[in-house]
Amino acid sequence: MKPLFRTMGLALALGLAACHDSSSVSGSEQAPVEAYGPETTTQDGYLTLKDGTRLRYHWERAVDAPPGPVVMQYDGYDAGTGGYFSNIPGVKAKLLLRGYTVLGVSVRGTGCSSGGFSLFDPQWGIDGAEAVEWAAQQPWSDGNIGMIGYSYPGIMQLFTAAQRPPHLRAIAPSNVIFDLYRDVGAPGGILNSVFSGLFTVQQQLPGAEAVPAAILQADLECAVNYAANKLAYESFVVQGILSPKIDGAFDWHSRSPAATAAQIDVPVLNIVYWQDEQTGSRIGGLLEPGGLLGVLDLRKTWSVMSNGNHDLTEDQPQHSEMLLEFYERYLRGRDNGWERTPRIQVLHDLRAEDYQPGWITAYDRLPSPRPVELFLREAETLALEPPTAGQAGSRYLYPLPSPSTNPLPWALSALDLLWQLPAPDSGRVVWTTPALEQDAQLLGSASADLWLTATVPDVDLQATLTEVRPDGQELYVARGWLRASARALDESRSTATRPFHHFTSGSVQTLQTGEPVLARLEIFPFAHRFRAGSALRLIVDAPTGITGDWGFLFQPLPSLNTILHDPEHPSKLVVGVMDDGPAQVPAALACKELANQPCRGSTGTVPAGRLSLSE
Repeated sequence: MKPLFRTMGLALALGLAACHDSSSVSGSEQAPVEAYGPETTTQDGYLTLKDGTRLRYHWERAVDAPPGPVVMQYDGYDAGTGGYFSNIPGVKAKLLLRGYTVLGVSVRGTGCSSGGFSLFDPQWGIDGAEAVEWAAQQPWSDGNIGMIGYSYPGIMQLFTAAQRPPHLRAIAPSNVIFDLYRDVGAPGGILNSVFSGLFTVQQQLPGAEAVPAAILQADLECAVNYAANKLAYESFVVQGILSPKIDGAFDWHSRSPAATAAQIDVPVLNIVYWQDEQTGSRIGGLLEPGGLLGVLDLRKTWSVMSNGNHDLTEDQPQHSEMLLEFYERYLRGRDNGWERTPRIQVLHDLRAEDYQPGWITAYDRLPSPRPVELFLREAETLALEPPTAGQAGSRYLYPLPSPSTNPLPWALSALDLLWQLPAPDSGRVVWTTPALEQDAQLLGSASADLWLTATVPDVDLQATLTEVRPDGQELYVARGWLRASARALDESRSTATRPFHHFTSGSVQTLQTGEPVLARLEIFPFAHRFRAGSALRLIVDAPTGITGDWGFLFQPLPSLNTILHDPEHPSKLVVGVMDDGPAQVPAALACKELANQPCRGSTGTVPAGRLSLSE
């Protein structure tokens, strides 16, 4: 498979050309782009589901627009009351000018909608499909419905599209999770207590803010529904504590898009950020057969990936242009050549200043990185050669504080304050490669295969991959986690670079003092080019530092942990290397110029010699 390589902005990378019929799109004659005036009209109300549940909606459209396509946002924030979260602001204005109706619908049990709240209840997808069909029958609609939104509303698109409502033409889910447990709820089997707590609070705030406005509009139904919802609210963090394993009463699987995503048959435009501080980059093992892109039909799926933070979908103008062209193709049936857009685009070195990429790698199928093993050796060295006899293990005290990435990247990324904080050397172990002879392009998940002993029955592991640059700066790339007792693997779904764990109650394997066990830890997907002269570094410590908006309910008992690296216990880091990348790329940006990749002064040395990851 030979990819396409470009060094241009995202908007130019689309390469649109017509090659697909639009027989699925019906409605009025196509209008010219931006044909309508800025004056709009709105309506608020309730749609009634088959079971009697009432969902609050809010729509807006240009006064002079005829019935036309509808773009719907469906979420548990305040989409149904027209609040901040109801649409990506820049896209909304452009959609209105083009004659689209912009519709927001609030999930049952949230905001002003009735019905009990149960996080990611499969019923939400069924409700969403009913809302799509309701919208298709309205006098302001021509029957062509699309969906929009990132994060929460992005996840709801996956649930809704899996129900295959007849009038749904396309979805654009960005910054989503795919496996609720593994991706964000309990990465590595460790409860993500900080994020689940933040989400529990954040999910309720927009609805609370919307209620007073609704009451001022004499919408007493909203007040009654909101009060009932508060009484029945199901907290994400509480459910995580009560159901710490994937087979618990909370039923993590049925509440994951992965349970039904294979049923999605409409065109999909998806956007991913490797350092997303809220939903992360795992997305089911994104590029693996069972991950998001491994499940969706790539003939109908387009995905854009880059470094960056959660809210870049809102801020990056090129994404708005992509969305508009996508909707024009599938909601209006306009022959704009969208199908010639590469199915997978990896944007490299996205700048924090203007969100422009240094270059783009494009694929028409799932890329296949070559697994490369880097063995943990004595003297804190990562090497291509396995360890030799006589090497002692590397010890660290658990659980001492670890270096943290920035939880507010949009406000403090230039300062990297938390990443700069010192961590005790006794609380971590570090391995570094020699400087690279040539550039190495890494893509996808990585696996830290660690032979471990501990002095307590259970510990939690965190592995951080960084780049140590020739100027001594250390750049954050990616992280992963694992509870040692949850190390049991589903071998049928594991690969060299992506271990897949059971995380069930019956698969728990506690540690015996001094007895070595192999714990394979998944480092979440990323794309990063390590330039010649830089080195790869692996840091193993306790997951006590905050990564973005994540923090963990880690095992508290102190332990002396040992990572073994001898011939009988060859611990290693396995990364995916792409050999078909461009020979020449733009020069590396300064550390602080990269979007959402914090930088700090290196605290260790780079071993002597040179290393090549080329075949």
